[in-house]
Amino acid sequence: VPRFWDPHAGSVSIGGVDLKDVDQRELYRLVGFVFQDVQLIRATIADNIRLGRPNASSAEVVDAARAARIHDRIEALPAGYETVVGEDAHLSGGEAQRVSIARLLLADTPILVLDEATAFADPESEAEIQEAISELAVGRTTLIIAHRLSTIVHADQICVVEDGRIVDRGTHDELMRSSATYQRLWAAHDGAVTRSSS
Repeated sequence: VPRFWDPHAGSVSIGGVDLKDVDQRELYRLVGFVFQDVQLIRATIADNIRLGRPNASSAEVVDAARAARIHDRIEALPAGYETVVGEDAHLSGGEAQRVSIARLLLADTPILVLDEATAFADPESEAEIQEAISELAVGRTTLIIAHRLSTIVHADQICVVEDGRIVDRGTHDELMRSSATYQRLWAAHDGAVTRSSS
């Protein structure tokens, strides 16, 4: 969807228009994304959030940070929103993810791609990221790619991918009843969660 790669067969379209025919600037006004490998630039926290919309006001930046559950942490930094990332302060993986989510909230794109957005988060950060994602997803088409199945249980549709192909699809409850592959993945996930909490 963000067109880092094009399909070898078939097409990906938005509103019936093949993404190959969409100008890149227009595409990024439609599609926003957060990946597991967060990229923050050596600039202020405010400027990192403003990458989503460079002309945003300070109040809009703060509103986005609040919605992303990162405002209080930013306020505790040496210079608040003017703290320079990597110079005045270093953020944890979960904190950097929430700054990225604030950036995405500010961009206000109708389509979101979240690729392993909680992969490097500790349990506390993961809960806050999940809250921020819930806020972010309201009224938007949201594609979530995840190995942590707990992050997708409330999705309208889950596609189970095996060997590069969709082998099952449905809600969590439907897949728990009908998909041996999903049941196996859920049992492995559940076992990993139980081991890490004991």
